[in-house]
Amino acid sequence: MKTFFYMRRNPRTKSGVSWKIWKIERDGRAVTTWWGPARIHKRRSVPVGTLQSNTVRFPSTAAAAENERVRIKNKLSKGYERRPASRAGLRS
Repeated sequence: MKTFFYMRRNPRTKSGVSWKIWKIERDGRAVTTWWGPARIHKRRSVPVGTLQSNTVRFPSTAAAAENERVRIKNKLSKGYERRPASRAGLRS
């Protein structure tokens, strides 16, 4: 599963900041995405409540892989950033 997050200023919120989380997973011919608001807890972005989700099935694994690639590229162009898999190994 690949996790991305988005943080930008938003004058319409009380804090003045918007945090969003977006996850994508490909399992064979199926691509599942989860999305929703997030918050920071103990220096980690955590979903607020249950994330919304959607699963799309494709005729082939190649079509599913291409769709996943395009969707990730689209999110990166909108300002989403990839969250590191683990930061535990980076401590000295």
